Amino acid sequence: MTFRLIHLAAATPSLLALAAAFPAAAQDEGTPWSGWYVGANIGANWGDSSTRATVASGGGPISIPPADIDLINAAGGKGNNKTGFTGGVEGGFNYQTGNILLGIETEFSALDVNQRHTENFVSAIPLSGAIYQLNQRAKTSWMWTLRPRLGYVAGPWLIYATGGLATSKIKSSLDFSDNRTPQNRISSSDSKTKTGWIAGAGAGYALDANWSVKGEWLYADFGSISTTFVSPGGFVALTSKAKVRSNLIRLGVDYRF
Repeated sequence: MTFRLIHLAAATPSLLALAAAFPAAAQDEGTPWSGWYVGANIGANWGDSSTRATVASGGGPISIPPADIDLINAAGGKGNNKTGFTGGVEGGFNYQTGNILLGIETEFSALDVNQRHTENFVSAIPLSGAIYQLNQRAKTSWMWTLRPRLGYVAGPWLIYATGGLATSKIKSSLDFSDNRTPQNRISSSDSKTKTGWIAGAGAGYALDANWSVKGEWLYADFGSISTTFVSPGGFVALTSKAKVRSNLIRLGVDYRF
């Protein structure tokens, strides 16, 4: 018993020194999340966009009948939102204090949002035989964002929420035609750079002190684009309004400096 106590007493200073050195060594290793980083992402997006066209008299000597105006304007906005590709590059800075992570990230991504809406209307005027067709389209091909984020770190895992600004160039096109003689037809397009908002959540895993992977979901709302066109001769005036929104699910890899 005395022999064991003598060995324990002799070993105690070494154990205390090791215990004191361990936190310092762990602190020297740093956190796998703090610092500047760059990376890339790839995934899919699907639209939550909508388009709506309203008509009015174009002020011409022969104009669309009021009953047909009411018929077309009563239709709600619809759309065919296709699933597309998204992918891009990103960079940012994280600061970790305890288990809390504060960061900011910017990115430039390809974004395939393409929303279409086609509808046919039979004139409300009995025996007129008039048929109207409306084709609308709203699309964008890129997105830039600037997003602060707030996260919780547990070992190599990071769970975070993010939200900020999103900018994209939205192109809207409208085609109108009927079967009258002579035919009334409008075909026009417009594009505007719109800034809206983006928000979402994700999770990351640190592979080592420099490399990490992540998965995230984001929802972007670029607002709306509205344009009015008048047909030659003033038969009809059309206002096209498109709301452009998209969901994104993607995977990414980042390298921290």
